[in-house]
Amino acid sequence: MPYCTSCGAEYKQGAKFCGECGAGTDTAASAAPRRPAGGSASGGGPETELWQGKPAGISDRLKGLIGLNTTRYTITSQRIMVKTGLIGKDLEEIELLRVNDFSVDQTLPDRLLGIGTLTIFSDDASSPQLLFRKIRKVLTVKDVLRKAVRDEKTANNISYREQI
Repeated sequence: MPYCTSCGAEYKQGAKFCGECGAGTDTAASAAPRRPAGGSASGGGPETELWQGKPAGISDRLKGLIGLNTTRYTITSQRIMVKTGLIGKDLEEIELLRVNDFSVDQTLPDRLLGIGTLTIFSDDASSPQLLFRKIRKVLTVKDVLRKAVRDEKTANNISYREQI
């Protein structure tokens, strides 16, 4: 079995992401399909997964040992998804076109553990704020999300304008 280069956890052969920290595996970099430059995610190609992870706080790690860490965060080329639930599943998603802004929160203990909380602000009526709680490499995830939002808005001819 291979091991994650970010956290050292063992993962299944052929997995795209580490189940513990959400980091991409070596096989994911070469096997992950990419959108052609200038192509639209919505109209020009299939939806591709850009990042996937789980909460990585201390209590979440303990839940993971016994299989109870049931929250999964996913960023694709078209949307953001948060899946929760052990028996009943709850799925919250936001289209990238609806994202307005994001912020990162890291307390001192979070910084020591290398985790943080990413808050996503959107125009979505059901979830104007979506939280990715206690994720590893939160600044890297924010940059992945920022690029995905900009690419999707550019592909759909949406421009940013300041109101005066």
